[in-house]
Formats: sequence, structure tokens, C-alpha cells
Amino acid sequence: MAMKRNGKSPVSSDTDEKFMFFKDVSLGPHENQLRFRLIHFWEARNPVKKKLIGLEMLLIDEQGTVIQGFISPGRIKKYLPDLKQGSVYTLKNFYGSRNKTMYRVADHIATVSFTWNSELSVLYEIPTSFDEDRFRFHSYEDFEANCDLKGDLYDVVGHMKLVNGQTLIERPTLDEVKIDTTRHIMVHVQSHDGPVMKLYLWDQAAADFCKKFNSYDNTPTVLLVTAVNTKRLGGTLALTSMSPTRVFMDYDVQPTIDYFNWLGSNPEIAMQVSADVVTKRETLTIADIFSYMKQESAKLGTILHAVDAMLRLPKVQYLWFVQTRNVRRSTQLVFLSMVSCLNI
Repeated sequence: MAMKRNGKSPVSSDTDEKFMFFKDVSLGPHENQLRFRLIHFWEARNPVKKKLIGLEMLLIDEQGTVIQGFISPGRIKKYLPDLKQGSVYTLKNFYGSRNKTMYRVADHIATVSFTWNSELSVLYEIPTSFDEDRFRFHSYEDFEANCDLKGDLYDVVGHMKLVNGQTLIERPTLDEVKIDTTRHIMVHVQSHDGPVMKLYLWDQAAADFCKKFNSYDNTPTVLLVTAVNTKRLGGTLALTSMSPTRVFMDYDVQPTIDYFNWLGSNPEIAMQVSADVVTKRETLTIADIFSYMKQESAKLGTILHAVDAMLRLPKVQYLWFVQTRNVRRSTQLVFLSMVSCLNI
């Protein structure tokens, strides 16, 4: 019975073999046999010297328990050809090493480490069902509480507000060649009605984001990023991608589908706009404003029309109005300065 590409694997009943569940894995050597789905695998390298530490994996068993796996550099060549994300395996003979305390991606106390006599086999006939994935979501408050602790790497799901400084009102332009060079993308993301957070995607995560974003016919809005680290940059909470980070959008996985549906039922959240996100803070005096008006007299009508329309709107819609109008950035800055001066 072949494994389905999406959803759970079909059930077969042709095995009497005994397998150890992840919940029973303890520290020390084991001759037992494990059965699991490989969710993801990645290279672990020293962040300073970039030396290869090993191959790390995220595994899930039929009970839905997640555990981290590890293959040392000298054994990678032996097992790497058989590793494929989403495939189901059996593993006989392994060592339960203590899970690391920094940058963990699983809650389990142990890590399944491959040893000299480990036997890894691909299962083509899947005798039971396995979840496709498992996520560990944190809210803004959780990230704030764990900032700079270098502890567990949790996942975040939300809707995008800016991509490299560009709003999603008009589809942002992402240059894949440029991003392949810079290996960096910054996304402003908001999870439900919480504060907007800056999310920095680096290296492979940036490339994956760019490729996936550009592949959508319609501009994607929902973003799920796994295994992010929390830092405080310039006094502001920021999320940064790490080696095990994966990127999902709108309809990729069930949590993004659920969030997309939630966002559709809460349009007022999607329309919220913060001046801290839409604009870059720039100090303008009254003299600067009138100087701009004098130099750009042709634009004065646009500015006054925007102000007049703004005064007729509820306060929560001020910034949304100016952002959604066809107004140059310099005009937006003048408008926002007027809002501040008028204390409205």
C-alpha cells in the first residue's frame, strides 16, 4: 500500500513487529526498533566557524510524539541518500542522547542518535497512520518572555503587513537573484490581534520565502515560520530564522488554512495599520511641512483632500485611509505629521 503525498498514510494490518514509541525512549543505548515519519532534516553547523556538527532531524511517531534525531558527520554519507522529507522509516539500534538545552526543536528529553550499527529502512507499505507535521506556536507574550534566552525554537503563524518594506496592497516585488545574493528578507508579521513583530529570514529560509511567495498567483497573506529565535534588536523584539526553519503560506498546511479562514472572518484585524509599521519615523517641523507644500504646490490639493477625508473617518481608519490612497511616500509623511500636530 503506497503512502499518500498529503494527509495521513493509509492503514494496513500486516505486521506483528513490536516497535518502541518515542515516549518510551530513555537515555542510553537501545536495540529496540522505532517507526516514524521524517518531518524535516538539516545541517547543523558551528555558527562561528561554520564547521559541520552533524545532520539533525525532526521525527514523529504514530502517537504524534515528536523527537529530535541526530547523525554525526562521519555517518551522514551512509544514511543521507535514503533521507526524504515525509517518508516513513524504521530504525533499529540507536542511542538515546540527552537533548540539547539551546535551540531545541522538540520537547523530548532525549535525542535519537544514530550509532555504528543503526539500521535505517524505508517503509513503502505503511501499516498505520502518521501525522504529517507538528507545530509549537508561541504568542507575542511568549516570545517576549523568552527573548534572548537561546532556549527552545518555537513557531509563529500570522498575517504579513510588510515584506522588505513593501505593503501587500500592491504585490511586493521580490528579486530572486538579489535575494540569492543578500540571503536576507525582513517581514513584518502580526499574529491575530497582537503587536506587529519584525521577522528576519536568513539564508535558505529567505530563498524559500522568495520562491514560495513568487509562486502564488494571488498575493499570499498568511505566513507560518518554524523554529524562530527571539532577540532584542535596538530595544525591539525581533524573530530570526535558524537552520531548521521552514516557511509555509496560505494553503500549505492546516494551521495556515485555519489562520486564513480566521483572518477572513476578522477583516478588521487584517485592516489594522500602525504608523510604526507603515512609515519610517522622520522628524518634520511645521516649517518643513510648509516648505514641502510650497515646492510641491501641485500636490497641495491631494494633501488637503486627504486631510479632509481623514477628518470625516473614525480614528482607527486614519492610517488605513492614507495607506490605501494613491499618494506618494513624501505626501504620506506630511499627512502623518499633520495628524501628529493636530493631535487627532
